Amino acid sequence: MSKEKVSYSKTVLLPKTDFPMRANLPNREPLILEFWNKINLYEKMLKAREGKDTFILHDGPPYANGHIHIGTAFNKILKDITVKSRAMMGLWSPYVPGWDCHGLPIEFALMKEMKIHKRHIEDVPAFRQKAREFAGKFIDIQRSEFKRLGGVGDWENPYITMSPKYEGAVMDGFLNLFEKGYIYRGKKSVLWCISCETALADAETEYKDKTSHSIYVKFAIDNPPKEIFKNVSKEKISIVIWTTTPWTLPANRACAVSQEEKYRLLKDKKTNQYYVVADKLSDSFMSACKLECEKKELILGEKLVGLKYRHPIFSEQLAPVIYTDFVDMETGTGVVHIAPSHGEDDFYAGLKWKLDIFCPVDHCGKFTSEGGEFEGLTVFDANDKVIEKLKNESKLLGHGKIEHSYPHCWRCKKPVIFRAAEQWFLNIDHQDLRKKLIKETDNVSWIPSVSQERLKAMLKNRPDWCLSRQRYWGTPVPVIYCDKCNEIQKDKKLFDAIRQRAYKEGSDFWFTDKTENIVPPNYKCKCGSNEFRKETDILDVWMDSGMSWMTLKEKGAADKKQYPCDLYLEGSDQHRGWFQTSLICSTAINGYAPYKAVLTHGFTLDEVGKAMHKSAGNVVAPEKIIKKYGAEIIRLWATLSDYSDDVRISDTLLQGPIDIYRKMRNTVRYMIATLYDYEPANHKVPDDNLLEVDKYIKGKLSTLVCGVEKDYADFKYRQAMRKVADFCILDLSAFYFDSLKDRLYTLGRNSLERRSAQTVIYEILRAVLKLASPVLSFTSEEAWQEFRKIPAGTDLKESVFLEDFKENFDEYKTNASLKEKWNKILEIRTKILKELEVSRQKGDIGSSLEAMVIFKTSDSETLKFLENTLSLWPSITIVSQVKIAKEGAKELEIEVRRAEGTKCPRCWQWKTDIGSSEKYPDLCERCANVMSKEKI
Repeated sequence: MSKEKVSYSKTVLLPKTDFPMRANLPNREPLILEFWNKINLYEKMLKAREGKDTFILHDGPPYANGHIHIGTAFNKILKDITVKSRAMMGLWSPYVPGWDCHGLPIEFALMKEMKIHKRHIEDVPAFRQKAREFAGKFIDIQRSEFKRLGGVGDWENPYITMSPKYEGAVMDGFLNLFEKGYIYRGKKSVLWCISCETALADAETEYKDKTSHSIYVKFAIDNPPKEIFKNVSKEKISIVIWTTTPWTLPANRACAVSQEEKYRLLKDKKTNQYYVVADKLSDSFMSACKLECEKKELILGEKLVGLKYRHPIFSEQLAPVIYTDFVDMETGTGVVHIAPSHGEDDFYAGLKWKLDIFCPVDHCGKFTSEGGEFEGLTVFDANDKVIEKLKNESKLLGHGKIEHSYPHCWRCKKPVIFRAAEQWFLNIDHQDLRKKLIKETDNVSWIPSVSQERLKAMLKNRPDWCLSRQRYWGTPVPVIYCDKCNEIQKDKKLFDAIRQRAYKEGSDFWFTDKTENIVPPNYKCKCGSNEFRKETDILDVWMDSGMSWMTLKEKGAADKKQYPCDLYLEGSDQHRGWFQTSLICSTAINGYAPYKAVLTHGFTLDEVGKAMHKSAGNVVAPEKIIKKYGAEIIRLWATLSDYSDDVRISDTLLQGPIDIYRKMRNTVRYMIATLYDYEPANHKVPDDNLLEVDKYIKGKLSTLVCGVEKDYADFKYRQAMRKVADFCILDLSAFYFDSLKDRLYTLGRNSLERRSAQTVIYEILRAVLKLASPVLSFTSEEAWQEFRKIPAGTDLKESVFLEDFKENFDEYKTNASLKEKWNKILEIRTKILKELEVSRQKGDIGSSLEAMVIFKTSDSETLKFLENTLSLWPSITIVSQVKIAKEGAKELEIEVRRAEGTKCPRCWQWKTDIGSSEKYPDLCERCANVMSKEKI
């Protein structure tokens, strides 16, 4: 026998792969994007599911006015997961992105860039062209940023709200609603931004804390009737109001009380003046105004109705006391000052009581000449002047400051006001539309379910929709007026002429062409005039986006119906925005919702739960994360977050997803590496011949595939990814792979034990890459391509996304007794690993292969179980020897000792049979046999 020393490391079948352990995602992800682009992945994904059932996610259009932020990235990733997972369920699942290009968000950003104000815009067509170019620039920027996140879709053919075809559809939709009677023009008190100089919808405001004045003002009652105020001098009685908006007092037209409440007459001990306030609030009133008053008689609210009082600013005017149902007894005096032009409730009270809708404030928020001495002042600047006047005229009883929630413009972030102005509205109650909308929510699946009640509550209380905006960049309100009688023209021929131009040219003709060229030849108003003018207002951008479902109707074919679509997926703020406006438009025009399901997610916050703002320095920018960690980490973070609630992000919080990613990547890498010489056609082991542990893990894989696919179907992306991650990290890396190493590395290349393991690893790898791909899209594709390079993957499709979850996968149910047996083995294994660690800490052993495990129990059933599984334990626990001692307590005890014998230089196990082979005297008998058979 040769005494030449053999290098046994070369005889061990160690894993081999070029798939790198270090991901280097920032550099590798762009290469994957190039690959997808090269093979036209999106088109191939659709073609692969041609003729299958459809799933249509309709994209809510983001504003094309800046770079994407982490909230936008979060939303797009959830959408991409949805589209990809549905495709891999075997559904035809197209994704057409959209962009909202009109209105204040674009106009505001452009004016900021141009350093101009709305009042400086003289050439409207030229400004609109610049706005179009501005929006187009950011569409390109955002498209690139969305693609960098790994999203697939029809990126080159999006729907864009500024495209002529889209604008034509919106104008058509408006005219359709007009013809159905939903649209009207009227004077109303609407939310108004004095900075942006335009009306706003509720969805265009946000509530923030604001410090306001808090004043108590006395309104002198004119000729108080003696039957109510006995033995009181008529010059000394005042009804008292409380307000936080002193600037609205010039527009006062009434005071409101509650009919059912009792009011207290108070006598000021210092001045002998009399004040009327609600009895329930009399004490807090006296405290706030630091008054000492004697409580006199009680007066029922209805007795006060009809009284007249002197206007607090314009004393020559008289105004009435009325009653309303919105007077509350929580704060103030129980008497509400009514300015119909400066409040929604006030406006409707004004209509009911036929009050003058007096608005002395212009579109810039400045008082007009009707504001008297306050002319030229902005409303907020006028506050101090109003208070000064009241004080000088002894009408101010109390003055303080209050911090309260107040509406602000969502774009310029400045406080807004209510202002009465002529606007276009959609009547939410026309033809019982409100009831239809609420009923239609029952035909929609809401995720989470509580969001339905939220939308219902909003629909129940929402006012008519203010559709018009006093801006330049948007779809025009397509209405023509008669210049002579000011009548709105409603002739169908005129509407059809406008529709024809709109669909052909978009909306620009409205701003560039003369009115007479829009009106059909020989068309005349009923008054006989043929002179007309166009409406100059544009439509609310929420009508633009609220009509986006019309693009689905265009794309839908008989075999691929896309409207109503399967899903809308947006942030929770869209309950008062896109979800609602889309529902209104679709139901009013077609009678039903544009969506079958609505998924809502929360907002993205910083590490401590605060909203992100540049000024706060807590913004987490997607591009920075991508540059540092890769887009894959954002995708995993988004998936592992509970989207039903607000989600937090920071560099620290990303460490969890990063750790999970590394472990999963290593798991995938190990599987690829163990299959380097496996050929399914030649080496696959039939199910019946698989080793027990392989059968057990294959059963767990089957459960995983079915469970994860269901989670994806139920939009439970967090659960889906958690299951895949746990399977990789706990079932595979921490258990199964450990149990395989000895037979994969040291037994014969074609041994049943090795090929059985490879057979199952092949199925696991293929399934795991598919299950993870909607989330870990870059890594799954990278691994898939590496998989395809080895013999095991020669039959794989060109991309992981061209496969379905269950394609080439047969459900495998583990025998119940086998499952029970291995669950028990794993339970005992946990105890063994714990004892091994104790011995390692003591220094009794180093590697676990230096150990011998001794089971001790007197329980016959346990003994029998251990005897039947004795041969499994060394590989399961990675020890060299396992023995059973029929002694000790009934409960199983585990003892760890140093293994007997000598360490085998090939398998590294400690054996007592080393030297039994003449040919390989330094090897254990098992390794020597393998060396002989393999002819190594």
